[in-house]
Amino acid sequence: MDLSTLAEWSVMIHPVTLLVVIADVFAPVMPSEFLVIASGSLASDGSVLLPIALLTATTGSLLGDLALYLLFRKKLTHWLDRFRWGRAVHRGIRSAVEKAGKSPTYAGLVALRFLPGGRTAGIAAAGIAELPFRPFLGLAAVGGLLWSCWLVGLGYVSDATTGFPMWASALLGMAVGTLVGLIIAAFVALKQRREVRKTYEHAEPVQPSTAADTAATSTIRESGASNIARSDTELPDVDQPEQRP
Repeated sequence: MDLSTLAEWSVMIHPVTLLVVIADVFAPVMPSEFLVIASGSLASDGSVLLPIALLTATTGSLLGDLALYLLFRKKLTHWLDRFRWGRAVHRGIRSAVEKAGKSPTYAGLVALRFLPGGRTAGIAAAGIAELPFRPFLGLAAVGGLLWSCWLVGLGYVSDATTGFPMWASALLGMAVGTLVGLIIAAFVALKQRREVRKTYEHAEPVQPSTAADTAATSTIRESGASNIARSDTELPDVDQPEQRP
C-alpha cells in the first residue's frame, strides 16, 4: 500500500485507531500515537471530521484503561498467565509498574499517560492499589481526552503548517510528541532523585553500638543485680518469731 494515498481509505482510520489504542495499554509498543496523530493530519485536510477523530481516540483510551484497571483490581491476571503471550504482557506490565512505583496518585492517572509507557504503569498501579472506581473513571476520561487533544492537535498543526504528505506530517508530530515526553520523563526522574537525596541528607545517622557501650551496659546490669541481692540479704526475716531471753 502506498502510504501517500492513505487518505483514500480514511474511513478505516477510526476503527483501526480505536482497536489499537485499546490494545496499547497492554502492549505499549503498539503504534497508537502514530494513528491518533495521523487522524489529526487527515482532519486537517478534511478527509475525516476532527470531532470524530477526538472521540475515537478518547473512547479507545477510556476502554483500554477500564480493561486494565479491572484486570488488576479484580485479580484476574491469572488468566493472562495461561498463555505465553499473556505471560509476556503480564511481565511487561509489572516491569512498567516497578519503574513508575506502586503508589499511584490521582494526578498521576492524568499525567503519566504523556510519558513513554506511563499509561500502562499508572493504570495498572491504580488497579493494584484498588483506587475507588468513580474517581478513577472520571480521571481516566479526563486524561484520555487531554491525551487525544494533544496528539490529534500535533497531527493537525503539523499538516496545516508544513504541507507534507499525511504520513510525513504524522511522523513529524510523533517525533515532537516523543521528544516532549522524554523531556518530561527526564524532569520527573531528576525531581525524584533530588527528593531521595534530600531525604537521606536530613535523616539522622544511626550510631552503631560499640564494644565499650556493650561493656558499660553489661556492667550496669551486673551492678543492679548485685545491689538487689545485697538488699535481699539485709532484709529481716519476718517469718521467724522474736526470741526473748
